[in-house]
Amino acid sequence: MTSNAKAMAGDNPRLARIVRVSRTMATITLIAAAAVPAILLAVLFFDPPSLDDWLMEALKAASRTVLTPETRIAAMVIAAVPAAVGVTVLLLLHRLFLGFSRGQILVPESGRILRRIGIVIVVLGPLEILLRALASVVLSLPNPPGERQIVVGISSDDITTIISGVLLIVLGWTLEEAARIADENRQFV
Repeated sequence: MTSNAKAMAGDNPRLARIVRVSRTMATITLIAAAAVPAILLAVLFFDPPSLDDWLMEALKAASRTVLTPETRIAAMVIAAVPAAVGVTVLLLLHRLFLGFSRGQILVPESGRILRRIGIVIVVLGPLEILLRALASVVLSLPNPPGERQIVVGISSDDITTIISGVLLIVLGWTLEEAARIADENRQFV
């Protein structure tokens, strides 16, 4: 903990709790960001049948879908996109929590990071709709003509993802503006 964070936390038990929880969350988000690709690679090399199950679930494939070597590779590429977006969000969260753990709570940078997280999450909503449609085409390619399909659908999860992202963008703007006002008020004193 930096001396600034210690000074802030020492005066206020709520801030001390924010600093402490943020330090823990900074560690957890960094470990999770490293673990996601490591786990996927481990499953790829050591338990391919589990990878197939994960791909089918992640891409919301029909239960009768059979993966060929070609469709398996294409499915892995498609499924890697949301996984990479998830890792990006975890790394942004790590930066945000790391700043909080250092006492950088009401600062413009926290608002900017929160806004970036929101933008990534907003983009994830429509991206997942497109990826599921692409996956339905790719996974049905081995089927005989007339049995290939494209499935396009919007779920309540997609809408919730987009709304959550917009909420984070607005909270980021709010935090940035609050930090600016707090800085102006400090300059008057």
